[in-house]
Amino acid sequence: MRHTARSTRRVLLVVMALLGLVGPVLGLALPRPVSGSPAAPLDLIPRAYLPLVMRPEEPVLPDLAIYDMDGTLQDWGWLLETFGPVELHTGTGAAKVVELRAADAYATLIVRLEDIYGEPIVGQEVVFYWEGAAVLPPEKQACGLDRGEVILTKETGTAEFPMGGGSYYNPDHGIAGPHVVWVVREGTDCLRGLGMITFTNHVHLDSVWRLP
Repeated sequence: MRHTARSTRRVLLVVMALLGLVGPVLGLALPRPVSGSPAAPLDLIPRAYLPLVMRPEEPVLPDLAIYDMDGTLQDWGWLLETFGPVELHTGTGAAKVVELRAADAYATLIVRLEDIYGEPIVGQEVVFYWEGAAVLPPEKQACGLDRGEVILTKETGTAEFPMGGGSYYNPDHGIAGPHVVWVVREGTDCLRGLGMITFTNHVHLDSVWRLP
């Protein structure tokens, strides 16, 4: 009897060992060992929470960017060396120059206005000064100047000023370009010394302005 009982136990142990190996493969639900302590309730388990990240309502805006005709970022020293005594007089931020870009192949000074999200501003008055321009009404005068041509920005946000023979200047002689640009808004920036460089294919500076 004892021999039979031992044999039976051995058979049971072998069967349980085989089930332990084969059971997971066959998908059999086998009893799991029970730990010595009960499982902690979910509401008592410590949790770590990631911090809440708030996005600003307004984008972070870059400082003035200057590009050459290859689209390479340059600095103010390069600008003065290339275009002569260009001057940027900053206002109160009502109309701020944020980009200057060298351009050629067309005799048009392009001024683009955009909002803080880069969207074009349409129907805004921009003034292009030249010495023989008509006298402006007082509310459109700025930068210490009382003359200029007023153009409204188009659907693209651009005001385009045709330049002629009187727009050429030679920066190698320390001469500034004859044109000044500003936006008809109180506190506008003033961009001076614009025009086309002599003996070039209409090389000049276009600009992008940001309005709040």
